[in-house]
Amino acid sequence: MTEHATSDPDPFRRVREIPTSGLPLVVHPEWGEEFPWLVQGCTTQGGSGEPFDLALFGRASEPRAVLGRWEELLRATGLTRAFHARQVHGAAVRFHVRGEPGLHLAEPCDGHATTDADVLLAVTTADCVPVSVVDPRRRAVALLHAGWRGAAAGILERGVAVLAERVASDPGDLHVHLGPAICGRCYEVGPEVFFALGLEAPSGPEPLDLRGALARRAAAAGVASANVTISAHCTRCGEGFFSHRGGDAQRQVGFLGMRA
Repeated sequence: MTEHATSDPDPFRRVREIPTSGLPLVVHPEWGEEFPWLVQGCTTQGGSGEPFDLALFGRASEPRAVLGRWEELLRATGLTRAFHARQVHGAAVRFHVRGEPGLHLAEPCDGHATTDADVLLAVTTADCVPVSVVDPRRRAVALLHAGWRGAAAGILERGVAVLAERVASDPGDLHVHLGPAICGRCYEVGPEVFFALGLEAPSGPEPLDLRGALARRAAAAGVASANVTISAHCTRCGEGFFSHRGGDAQRQVGFLGMRA
């Protein structure tokens, strides 16, 4: 059975991430107060100087400069071990533990999870959605990269399932944030995308609110609607973020971790 993307009133709250001092990044203001042990946010383009590009698999920036920015990000978060991977728009989620400091590349996947402090999970985006999943009761987190293909493949549901399998997380205890990404006004897609997401397919291309669709998937997976928030930032029509549809080859990083 399909549903139309706008068939029901939207019960999910919008929040506008706020900048912090130091590196060009924004953080969830409510989570910062509610979960002081949490490290969460999304980098931005930066100021008027060289773009703060963190794309490890792209060619927009010199590789050594990109690695230097990753080191800056680790120092800014206060964590010592970061996990990232080549993203393939699938639903694989890998579980990570502490170990040697530095940046580590996992096997290709679109999700990461951990229960260990001092581990920074990272996904790169430039219109896709960085999805942060937090279990404050069990101190477990998952970070997911969700474009429409990953969403259709079930990356969000898989992230919830991995936390349930590894640490017995109850979906009702989870908090989910859908970070800076392209908004529903800017993201026009064909009927096949609506169909793949289980939505009522229009006759031709129409705008799609991917974060709204993911929020409904989170609620269907058992996450309380009150615990689901959606970023007010759009990477395409807003300012300060890289946008693939806007012609940018650079990438920002959504990150998530826990302090000891």
